[in-house]
Formats: sequence, structure tokens, C-alpha cells
Amino acid sequence: MTHPSHGAFWFPFPALPDIGYTGSIESFVKEVVTVKHSLIRWGLALLGVGLVLGGRTPVAHAQTEQPGALVKVGHYTASTDLLNLSQYYQTTRQTRVAVAYVPTTHFGKRVMRTLTLPKGTVVAGYLTQQKHGSRLTPALLLYASRLSHYRLATAQPAGYTVDPTADTDATPTVITGTKQLSAFKRVPCPKYMPAYSHGDLYLGGATAALSPEEPHQTSLRITPDGYVELLTYATNVRTGLGFYQQPTSQAKIYQTRFNDPYRKLYVRHALPGLHLTHVKNSGLRQYCLTLKNLHRPQHIAGDPLKGVAGTFDSLYLVGGTPYYTFIGFDGASN
Repeated sequence: MTHPSHGAFWFPFPALPDIGYTGSIESFVKEVVTVKHSLIRWGLALLGVGLVLGGRTPVAHAQTEQPGALVKVGHYTASTDLLNLSQYYQTTRQTRVAVAYVPTTHFGKRVMRTLTLPKGTVVAGYLTQQKHGSRLTPALLLYASRLSHYRLATAQPAGYTVDPTADTDATPTVITGTKQLSAFKRVPCPKYMPAYSHGDLYLGGATAALSPEEPHQTSLRITPDGYVELLTYATNVRTGLGFYQQPTSQAKIYQTRFNDPYRKLYVRHALPGLHLTHVKNSGLRQYCLTLKNLHRPQHIAGDPLKGVAGTFDSLYLVGGTPYYTFIGFDGASN
């Protein structure tokens, strides 16, 4: 798995325009979407980057889900267009989607499998538009590999692992058509998701976050569908799949309490390898895992002459143990 904060190249435009639509998908399907609208969004993205580098637009200090907004990241100002600002969707009924899997121990052809998502499942993705002939039609692109191992394993062939490289703007998990799109509704970012993070945290503090080495020890993952997973890096698999194997421990999140800087996740049972607080003797919320945002983001400078953007990482204490998570780019590249 390539951690984006270590030598990642930044492309000056989003691969697909972000529509930023917050209403129901069914309503969106009924609207007329034009190329002009897309060009305006691209222009706004460019304007956002320009403001980061020298504008005087007011800056927000709290987390926001608004695209094109300016926020403070430590001593820096960043555009949310360059941070990990995911959109989240919840299934309104049981539905099936296509997910890509690849051979676990060797490079080979990926295979597609049908994954069933129960009603109420939350997934990360974004609503965009795709061109079919002379028409633009709405499409929902889903980042399937961010789902829990518990869910992905239900469709995973023996000897295969979900393909994390498929979670790009070319993801094969694409929802189109009025009927299929109506199975998803836009929802706010779940409270259990760390701010501007895809949910993947890695063991270590500031030193580890600033290190050029790829993480290769322990990862904590908070998934969009509401699971906590502790993963140990697997060395006997192909490159990029080390943190996508069977978790050493995992649990469903039944409740979240957020009071900045603390995010408390309540689960039914203990998680070996993590320090949880025992709060009840019965029920679904017997243990509590506390994530504390230290609000000391780390910045790795890029190289504008080489087209390499700087990156940001957030530092956390997870049950008292230091972790970090990649949260986005600074946009300072050519």
C-alpha cells in the first residue's frame, strides 16, 4: 500500500468534476446537467487552489464538508478540494454492486464479483457524471476497498484480496441508472470517521508520519460501514496488499460520541492489541475505544519544480497509543 504522504505526485485538476450535490439522487437524475456546469466546477477548483496560495478569503477553523472551502491545517491554509473530503452514501434497500479482487500472492488478472450491501450500509464515494454518446448521465462511484473486511469477505474468492488500486476515478464500482441510483442516499460524514481521513491510521507519532519509509507495522482502520479493524502488515502477499488481509481483531461500532478532540467508539467486545475501556457488562456497548486528535498536523514539504505537492498528516492517540493518518495535499506544486 503506497502511503500518499510519501513522495506522492499531485495532479493540478481533479480527475472528474465534483458536483457537490447534496439532495436525493433521484432528484439529481431528473435535473438537466450540462457541460457548462462541469466547466464552472473546474474553474472553482482552480480558484480554490489560487486562494490557498495567496488569497484573502476567510478561512474556516473547523472541519467542513463543503468543497472549495478553506480550512486551517496547523499553520497552513488548505483547500478542502485537496484534502480527503469524501462523500458518503447509505443504501435505502439491499442492493448489489460489482467489486474487483486481485490475486493475493502474485500479480495477475483481477476478477469481478457481486457484493451484496444490506439496507443501511454506508459507503464512501462521490456523485459525478459520465458521457454516453452526446449525453451526460449521473453516476455514483463507490470506493469499495474502504469497506470492512467483514463485508468484503462475503464475496471474496479464495486466494484473492480486494483491489485497492481500483479505488480511483476509474473504479469499476459504478452505479448508474435511475433505479440503481435510487438505492443510495447522500448522508453526512459518519461521526466515527476521523476528520479528513479515509479512516486508515498507522502506528507511530510525528517521527513516523514524517518518515519517508512506508508504514509496515500496524494499522487501525475505521470503515465507512462502521467497523474498527486492527491490521498487522502481511509480508507474504504482493505489494500493496499488506494492510488488506484478515484483521487481527475487528468489531462493529454501535455508538459514537464526539466531543473534540475526543471521538469515543463503543463496541460489544474487547479488541486484542488495542486498549479499550470496559464500560458495561452487557449489551452492544460494553467497551469504548477513544481516539484523541492531538491537533498537531504534520506537514511534509513538496517540490513544486518537480510537480510534487506537500502533504498533511494528523496525529492521534488511539487508546493512548500514537497513530497518524494522511489527510491531504497542500496544493503547492506546478
